[in-house]
Amino acid sequence: MPSDAFREGRDVYIIYSFEDVAFHWEHASGRVFRRFKGEGRESETVHSNRLYMDARMGGRLASREEYERY
Repeated sequence: MPSDAFREGRDVYIIYSFEDVAFHWEHASGRVFRRFKGEGRESETVHSNRLYMDARMGGRLASREEYERY
């Protein structure tokens, strides 16, 4: 489950295919970034973002490389 990965002390990448979005939680700063499939860029978002919360519950963990290709 992606939520468990946040306790491991590293950056977390989550793919939420249902909405074609991927998220990157940066451990050092606590910031959250999102990337919509096919856009090729990421933007910062807030922790309370609905898609981010849905992805934490129903998304799948991904590697950094997979996130960057999304």
